[in-house]
Amino acid sequence: MQITERCNLHCAHCFVSAGREGLDLALEDLRERVLPRLRAARVSRVTLTGGEPFAHPDVVDIVRVARGLRMGVTLCTNGTLVSEEAMDTLAALGRVSVNVSLDGFSARGHGKFRGAPASFERTVATVRALGERGLLKGLLATPNALADASEYEELCALARSCGAEYVLMNPLASMGRGAGTPARRRRGAAAGYRLADVGARGRRPRRRADPVPQRRAAAVGL
Repeated sequence: MQITERCNLHCAHCFVSAGREGLDLALEDLRERVLPRLRAARVSRVTLTGGEPFAHPDVVDIVRVARGLRMGVTLCTNGTLVSEEAMDTLAALGRVSVNVSLDGFSARGHGKFRGAPASFERTVATVRALGERGLLKGLLATPNALADASEYEELCALARSCGAEYVLMNPLASMGRGAGTPARRRRGAAAGYRLADVGARGRRPRRRADPVPQRRAAAVGL
């Protein structure tokens, strides 16, 4: 569920072309209509995306409402706006997990790809802090030509050390800003299927025979 169009970064591959301006879903609408209707339809877990969900001023309250309806919550974040206080609150609510986007393991492979080289250190620190609180679900990566192949081994090692269940390698989708990404960068995304072999827990993960469903999953932020 896209709760905001806004994002503090400017990622080369963003399929919704998120920027600093945009609309937020109102907390009142989510509390009074959207989430109760989902629960009435027997939805037991929601995934909150954006933009960047932590750019929404009421993101923690949205999670609190969903938990009050006995719904589990997963948030997909770039990891740069998640405060220590927010992490502590989410951990206390229970049945909350967080996926963090990490596209390489350097200021170039991750940060430059996301329009902010300095974001790499902040994102890695957030991954570790989430892991310490038992909130980290997985890392979401879009392999790209700005990153060396060895960076994905380091990325998976970080995932293992922080208790992540998986590292999901998403091919770059030709949507939003991704449609305008130069071919030399798009070719790097194909490595995701091969590099996924290192696995977040040292196992070869299950892979779909047809890459199209995975590409679709990347496009909806799952």
